[in-house]
Amino acid sequence: MVTGAVWTHARPSAAMLAAFEADPSLEALRMDFTATLEEMPATLIAGTLARTEG
Repeated sequence: MVTGAVWTHARPSAAMLAAFEADPSLEALRMDFTATLEEMPATLIAGTLARTEG
């Protein structure tokens, strides 16, 4: 499920690509598919650990 959501967001539409080009500050919102998938398990584990310790 996560992979499908990340894939959708990591492949911006032509309009979003134009927005990224027009306003470079929007690049911070651009999602890299591979990096996001690599970070996702760490984020889920950290959240789970924080929840069980608190």
